[in-house]
Amino acid sequence: MARRAWQRAPRSRQRLEQQGPTLGARGVRGVDTGSRDKSWVGSLLLLGLALLFIGRFLGDARFRVAQVSVVGASLAPVEEIEAHADALGRPIFMLNTRQAEARILDALGCLSRARVQTRLPDRVYIQVSEKDALLLWENQGRYWWVDAEGRVLGVARSRGELPAVHDRRALETEPDQYIVGIPWAFAAEMSRALPDARDFEFTLEDGLILITAEGWPVYLGMGGNAAQKALLLQELTETLAARGSRVVFIDLKNEQRPAVKIEIG
Repeated sequence: MARRAWQRAPRSRQRLEQQGPTLGARGVRGVDTGSRDKSWVGSLLLLGLALLFIGRFLGDARFRVAQVSVVGASLAPVEEIEAHADALGRPIFMLNTRQAEARILDALGCLSRARVQTRLPDRVYIQVSEKDALLLWENQGRYWWVDAEGRVLGVARSRGELPAVHDRRALETEPDQYIVGIPWAFAAEMSRALPDARDFEFTLEDGLILITAEGWPVYLGMGGNAAQKALLLQELTETLAARGSRVVFIDLKNEQRPAVKIEIG
């Protein structure tokens, strides 16, 4: 019995000696923070290099917007659309197309839609859709886009090619949503019947007034048959010009009873 107990003791000590170094090694790994600090330093270094690369990439002149193309604009000047997009010369990757679209629509009330797209390396394309703006309203030297119902579509910063109705009353008020009192539908019809006429004047007493190339005022009134009035005007101006008449005015408010006042003497 004594011999067996003596033989087991060395085996226990051998197992403890074998386990001891293993536990010690684990303890060393548990408290070692050097490798963790090195990994953070490496990550920060990689991040810095990445930011440096991105900064140089964004600043590369090859990726700055060099050309802006606008499609679909006939009322709004292309230069204004480009200016409000504010894209020329900017890094193409930093151009916010949604914000550019919003700026264009806020500034140009005659537009119903604007879409801004980028094309690498340095191109921007802008496609716009315009509202049905038929005429311009001019008051005190300022212009507004107006539809056939008198609804104001926005400020027209340049004249463009649309026919304009000029306020001869010189009111100091600015239109808000609608301009009431003006026969807009009739004005649109007259502008189509007289395609060469780009300017009409307006007063409450005489309605629309057209000044001919000879300088004769033509009172068109507030309504009626626009095509018939245009035909009468052509016939009268040809006849009166051939006669050398000095015309004071032509009254076509009622196309059934046209009147002409001629200066005598």
